Amino acid sequence: MKKKTFRIILIGILVLFGVLRFFGALRFFNVPSTSNEPNLSLNSRFIGSNLVKPKALDFTYFKFSDSLHGSAYIKRLIALPGDKLECRNGSFFVNDQNIDDSLNLRYSYKISKEFYDDYIKESFEKDESFLAYPISNDSILTFLDDSFVSELPVKIERFNEVESEGVSTDISSKTSNWNINNFGPIVMPKNKYFFLGDNRDNSLDSRYRGFVEEENILGTLIFKF
Repeated sequence: MKKKTFRIILIGILVLFGVLRFFGALRFFNVPSTSNEPNLSLNSRFIGSNLVKPKALDFTYFKFSDSLHGSAYIKRLIALPGDKLECRNGSFFVNDQNIDDSLNLRYSYKISKEFYDDYIKESFEKDESFLAYPISNDSILTFLDDSFVSELPVKIERFNEVESEGVSTDISSKTSNWNINNFGPIVMPKNKYFFLGDNRDNSLDSRYRGFVEEENILGTLIFKF
């Protein structure tokens, strides 16, 4: 009798999970990219729900207007309708508050090969998400977390890209003297949302793909493991 009761309960739970998944109340994701490192690690998993309305700085899954028939994207919600958004030297301000100060983010750095060999290479040899590219005989472009850089014995400066090619017209049409790391201020239009990856210099997000319509927001991350 106990075995039969347990089986009925198990079947009920499985049916309930199936219904919740079908209606989007629960969704299970595997993170396939490094665009949200270090806070959503490559190949990490999380559970999301469309029953939880996203707030500023929540990780959210959605579709860009040019990807409505493809997979959902996962990024951090930065600005909501009516917010004033500005980017100054690669740092983001919402309603005049620097929102990056409270986050551990990943940025690009241009460093010498000697510095890379002495302070960085050994720390990341087994890190699947780590990227480093030689850009000359003695220089390397790499991507490092704020938490790691703050512990280095020598201060290094971020590499701020000034390229404007490929930037979304949602940005370029609303601000002057802009590039990928300097634009605004922009007042977010009605029903429009702005998303960024935490791996700021290695993420195709709203800077390139444009604002996200409210109707294309699918849910909010509620648990990661």
